[in-house]
Order: sequence, then structure tokens, then C-alpha cells
Amino acid sequence: MANMNDILLPDLIGACPFKPECNPVYEPTSNATEAWLNSHGIRYKESIHKYSLASALCVPQCNPTKARDASDIWALLFSVDDIIDTVPISEHIEQSKKQLAKNIMESFQPAGSFKPLTPFAAALHDWWQRILVNITPGCRERFLTGYQTAYKASLVQAANKRDHRIVPDLNTYIKFRRDTAFGPHVFVFIEYCLELDSLDECWNNDVFKRLVDYASDATSWTNDIYSFNIEQAKGDSNLISVLMHADPSLNIQQAFDRGGQMVIDCYADFQRARKELISWGTKIDSQVEKFVNGAAAFIIGNA
Repeated sequence: MANMNDILLPDLIGACPFKPECNPVYEPTSNATEAWLNSHGIRYKESIHKYSLASALCVPQCNPTKARDASDIWALLFSVDDIIDTVPISEHIEQSKKQLAKNIMESFQPAGSFKPLTPFAAALHDWWQRILVNITPGCRERFLTGYQTAYKASLVQAANKRDHRIVPDLNTYIKFRRDTAFGPHVFVFIEYCLELDSLDECWNNDVFKRLVDYASDATSWTNDIYSFNIEQAKGDSNLISVLMHADPSLNIQQAFDRGGQMVIDCYADFQRARKELISWGTKIDSQVEKFVNGAAAFIIGNA
């Protein structure tokens, strides 16, 4: 019998209709990512291996080069807080943070004129130069737009925390969460990893966009469930805290159960949207199928 202080996590893996896979080049890729981070003076931590493993689970079908690209960005993005925390910040804290944020966005410039202010920005710029070699123009613009939106959303989140603003309602939180960590730029990156070059038209289709939203929601909410203790300790809003704020009658176990059911419902919504996709012709349909399978792998890879 569970202790009253224990929380039972929902079985999101058992309920997921997708089969987990791991990219076979995980181990050498993880070692290469470690060496790359060290080359930029980024302190390597043992936990970075789990980010490389997460990327291998999320993009199991891509080739070794793309697997390395994924491993590097996963490890880098999940290490950003620690990296930024090591940067000396002047007494004008907010101005310094804005300067750092601007520099990070400038890291997506072509090679030549960029001057990084942090090891993170230098590494991100180096990574982007590799991506530019093979990324399609449409995919590039979608990634940049999505990343910029996500970064701005993270700044808004930090400002809300600083100003002690109220917990958002559920619909507001859902829309906001789609713009952050697991937003469209992540699924655009799946498009890049699978070397798909014919999806420009698809991204304007309502059903296709809904499918991406369902995948984003499933992964975001799964992350919220697993990271609740950490987010709560930091004072950040989280799906569980939002649910409890929206319905004060919920205890914490009931909020976890409801959040888990929301994720499971997303699995069904994703499958339904998949069946509702229109046909764009043989070539595009083949690439859409690969993309949808890639999004499904991302969902189970995060579960």
C-alpha cells in the first residue's frame, strides 16, 4: 500500500500506442557530444548523457550525422540554465539578461561577424553553421520563427515569476506551453533530422497543425508531470499547479491523475488527426507519413 505522502505517477508509457526505439548510434554520439561541449568550455555533467539518450529515443530513425545534430542541441538546450548562471551579470540585472537574450538570438547569423557573450551562444552558433549546410529554406525559417517564439515565451515566464503574477488559467497555460520547450521548432527539427524537403504546404494545413499541437501537448504535459517537484521548488507554473488552481477541490494525487488522463487523451487525438490528414500526392504523402511517425517517436521518447 502506498504511503500517504507518495504520489503515484500515471503509466504514460503503458498507455501510449507507440513503440519506443533507440537510435543505434546513441553511445558514440553521446561521447561526441561530450567532447563538443568540452571544446566550448561548457562544464560536462553526467546528466548530459541522459539528454543524449533522450534525443536518441526521440529521433531513432535518423542517420548518424543527424543523430549527432540532435544530441548536441538537446544537451545544449537542457544545459542552458547552468551555463547562463556562470556568466557574470552586472548590477543592472534586467539589462544584462536582455543583452544575453539578444546575443543568443544573434547566434543564428551566418559565420563571420558574430561575437558570442557566453559559451552557450558560441556553441549554438557553431551548431547552427552545421545545420545550415543541409536544411531547406522553409524548414530553416520555421525553426528560427519557432525558436524565437519559444525564447520570448521563456522570458515572459521569467518576468511573470519575478512579478509574482497569478497562476494562469488552463487554456492560457496550454497556449503558452505550446510556445515553449516542446513547441513547433522541435517538430520542425524532426523534419530536418528525417531529411524531409516537401512539407512546406503541409504546415499551413489545419489538421496537420492540430496534429503537431497534440504531439506538443502530450510531450509538454508529460514533462510537467515528471518535473513537478523541480518546477514547484523553483516557483514556476506547471500543469499540475494550474489544474489545482483551476479546481481547488483537487488534491495533488487527483491533479496528477487528471494530468495523466489529459496526456492519454492527446494520444487518441493525435491518432484521430493522423487519419484525418488529406492527401497531397504520393511524394508528399510519403514524407508526411515519415514525419507523423517521427512525431509519434518523439511522444513515446519523452514518455
